[in-house]
Amino acid sequence: MVHSSRFLKHAVLMAGLGLLSLGVASPVLASDRLVIAEAKGDRGLPAPYAHQKAGPAYIYTSYIFDTLLGQDKTGAPAPALASSWTVSDDGLSYDLMLNPKAQWHDGKPVTAEDVAFTFSYMKEHPYNFVSVANVEKIESLAADHVRLTLKERDAGMITSKLISLPILPRHIYEKVAIPERFTGKQATIGSGPYKLVSYDKAQGRYLYERNETYYLGQPKYKQLAAIRMTPSTAIEAIANGQVDLYNSFPMEQLGAARKAGLSVMTYLSNHPVKLLFNHQGKFKQTEMRQALAYAIDRQRLVDVAYPGKGEVAETGFFQRESPWHKDQDDPDYKYDKEKASQLFMEQGWIFDDGVWSQNGDPVVLQLVTNKSFKKLATVLAEQLTDFGIKTETRVMEDAAMHAAFRDGAFDIALETASTMGDPDSVIFRIFSKSPKSDKYFVNGRMKKLLIDQAAASSVGERAAMMHEFQALYARELPAYMLVNPLWAVVHSANVEPLYMKTGISFGIPMAIPKRILMP
Repeated sequence: MVHSSRFLKHAVLMAGLGLLSLGVASPVLASDRLVIAEAKGDRGLPAPYAHQKAGPAYIYTSYIFDTLLGQDKTGAPAPALASSWTVSDDGLSYDLMLNPKAQWHDGKPVTAEDVAFTFSYMKEHPYNFVSVANVEKIESLAADHVRLTLKERDAGMITSKLISLPILPRHIYEKVAIPERFTGKQATIGSGPYKLVSYDKAQGRYLYERNETYYLGQPKYKQLAAIRMTPSTAIEAIANGQVDLYNSFPMEQLGAARKAGLSVMTYLSNHPVKLLFNHQGKFKQTEMRQALAYAIDRQRLVDVAYPGKGEVAETGFFQRESPWHKDQDDPDYKYDKEKASQLFMEQGWIFDDGVWSQNGDPVVLQLVTNKSFKKLATVLAEQLTDFGIKTETRVMEDAAMHAAFRDGAFDIALETASTMGDPDSVIFRIFSKSPKSDKYFVNGRMKKLLIDQAAASSVGERAAMMHEFQALYARELPAYMLVNPLWAVVHSANVEPLYMKTGISFGIPMAIPKRILMP
């Protein structure tokens, strides 16, 4: 009877996790099965034009679609579809020799024609995460030899684009006029280590099977599943061997995970929570942004909103673990009420009876945030109110918050974005209209440095430009980096998560790269 009770409990749990329908419900932890869980679940169909615009969605797709270059355990470029590559002295020509063993999941060989097609197709149908606009010519010189010619030198071509751009099968995608609507089974035929077996959008569940003929060797796990699950359920599921890894596990629940004897990895996310400014409103002037920075006690924000779960962020965009960060005398805006007051008064604000005013009216700031940063917003608003600036906080759904950004219906906002990856992507994170970007449309020295770094002829020259950029960012404050949170992964002995300080591909700060799927 005890045995039957345990079996029933196991079956109920597995059904609740949705694993029975995926065919991965063995009662014993199998070394040839990997189950990844997370809170959200659905990330869209794992095909290049169908997945959501988010890091986890890209990662799930990368298990199916390989890139020309991969990453080793340190994050450095490594052979993938291209087994070798050379770059011309002028940095404009890239010759790539393809691995002759590479095949699409339907058995057809991966050839230079597929690579040339991918670049041409993505010029006509831009891919969210990688731009090929700088590629002038693509030549298929032999079945295993492709040459890319650039319009201008791109120092991040290898360390950003070639490790991030999924290669498409020409025989499938050449028939597709609107790839965003291409969601049939053939949309997920790639050349990567895993094939998609099923995708349940409503339940947020994915099932993959091993690509037995994978050109880089047999993947470690016969089956791979990604499912939606609450953290509390995950603790029991991992302990019982039904789940192997929980991605982005809440820091506040780590105690329970450790108490259950689970393995825990924590790391600085380098995905800071930042204060965005409405650059068309009260904070158009650099001095106003600097004044507000001095009025905020960031260490207090960490102590109250992120106790033991983060650190004060670096102000110069790059965080301290970045290979592009330099220890230098950038402004750190240590909490200084007198300095803040002086700067505000120089800009015409008046402090009287504990309240700041401008043009005779009390200053009221509109702070917008989503629910993820509700606690941080509360602490921040309290600090500003104590300083004499009334702050009205609106907690919004992402869509509504992004609409507020678009309409300029805010003064300050809390948002987060990665600072990892190649400098190639930094210009988008600061100067674009993307909801998570700084939306800093100033054509000054800082933007010029981000444009010019692509033409750098050496790593040293590029690094010098990035160090100057770092100093300018800290001084101009397109956004004010507040907290660099810790992130966590809880896992079983069946998998060893891998966190690369450069990030996955274009800078995704997660510990589930496809490298962990290989022996």
